[in-house]
Amino acid sequence: MSVKRFLAAVAATFIACVTVFSQDDRNPIIMASMNNLQYNQKKADRRPGTVIGEIATAVLTGQSSKDMEGYQNAVRSAILKGMTEAYRLHVVDGPLTKEEAEEPGSIYVDGTLNNISTTTKNEVVEYEEKNKEGEKVKKTRTDVYYRALLSVTLHVKDAMTDAVIASPSFSISESDMSWVNSPQKAVDNAVARLSRLVTKFFDGMYPLTCQIIERGGIKNDKQKQVYIDLGSAHGLTTGQTLAIYTIRMIGGKEARSQVARLRVKQIEGDEVSFCKVLSGGKDLKIALDEGLDLIVETDK
Repeated sequence: MSVKRFLAAVAATFIACVTVFSQDDRNPIIMASMNNLQYNQKKADRRPGTVIGEIATAVLTGQSSKDMEGYQNAVRSAILKGMTEAYRLHVVDGPLTKEEAEEPGSIYVDGTLNNISTTTKNEVVEYEEKNKEGEKVKKTRTDVYYRALLSVTLHVKDAMTDAVIASPSFSISESDMSWVNSPQKAVDNAVARLSRLVTKFFDGMYPLTCQIIERGGIKNDKQKQVYIDLGSAHGLTTGQTLAIYTIRMIGGKEARSQVARLRVKQIEGDEVSFCKVLSGGKDLKIALDEGLDLIVETDK
């Protein structure tokens, strides 16, 4: 091998190492734990007027509500699952060890379950059925349907200082859920939705960042596709959307301006994905042509 080729190979290896390290620096893994979930059960108001009002509401609407306090563990499991599926969290169930708590950025989560209940409605259904003589006879039956309501507040805390970093609240309302034919299914649907919301929150709190490593197709002066340095190693999946920002410093502070949005079309390696430009293709082409500093980040 010639000296020139040897130096080129060394330079390429050095650049590759720098790329890997910079990617790790941009997306450090956060040690996290799910600790306590307390149930802040509200005592029912059993005053005569209130009870009469509840009965009247049930009669008028055909709906009634029931507390589902036995599902506290299911809610905790849903929160834990949601945290586990976040891109940058390494999650343990229960308190962190001293060594884990001392890792940079480590967090733990406590929570308060404010409400878990089911709303029930009765529907009278008319149908026809043949009697013994083969004649059609009109009959009625009452079908019962359920939807679950769920309200949780989390307290995300710094593992070293116990300082509260964030206190997001998640509410699953009647408008979020469809009617199902069992209270178990209603609660299952609600906690599954809660899990997805928890993942979305932590992915927003700790997004994945990357860079455009190669331009793809251009049409009508618009950038149509690009390649980014995120892939299967980071848990990226097809369909994930990302935002592209220009970066500039103002008074020593980083200022961002969104120029485009992407959608991952194909994962092509541990650290390579092919993306379609969803919007801002013209501005993105200009930014790339001018060599502006850009950062790509998973959508919040």
